[in-house]
Amino acid sequence: MDYLDRLIRLCENAKAADPKSEFKVASFDEIPDIDKGVYIIKEVGGCAERTFQAFVEFKKKKLKACSRVNGPSDVLYVGSSTTGLRKRLRQHLVNCPDKTYSLHMSQWFDGDYEVRILEYEVPIEILQLIEDAISYDLNPAFGKKLGNNK
Repeated sequence: MDYLDRLIRLCENAKAADPKSEFKVASFDEIPDIDKGVYIIKEVGGCAERTFQAFVEFKKKKLKACSRVNGPSDVLYVGSSTTGLRKRLRQHLVNCPDKTYSLHMSQWFDGDYEVRILEYEVPIEILQLIEDAISYDLNPAFGKKLGNNK
C-alpha cells in the first residue's frame, strides 16, 4: 500500500502547510510577481445568481474555452499555479488565448472582484492538495472539482 501511505503523508503535509505570504488585490495591476501559490477570485458586492447566468450565457457562445460551470457562488474560482500566478491570473482577468481554459472575465464580467493570493513553498503535489481543499471548502461557481493531477 505504498501509494496510499504516500498519499496520506502528502495530505498530512498539505494540512500542516502555512502560506509564506498572503495578499488581497482588487485589480490585475496589484498582483505581485509570485511563482507558486493558490488564488481565490471572489465577486464583491454583486449578485451571485446574475453573475453565474452571465458566465453560462458567455460559455454557450463557444467563442473561448471556458471553465466548468458548478453553481452560483460569490467565490468565482479557486486555482493554483507553479509557473507564475500573475501570468495565470492575466488569463482569467484580462486576456487569454481562445483555447486556454479560463474565466475570460474581461469578456463578460462587469462587476468588482478581489483576488486572494496565498504564496506557498511546497512541492507541486502538496500545492494541488491545498488547492483542492480550499476549493472543496469554498465551492466556487466555476472550475474543476478536485484535482487536475499536477
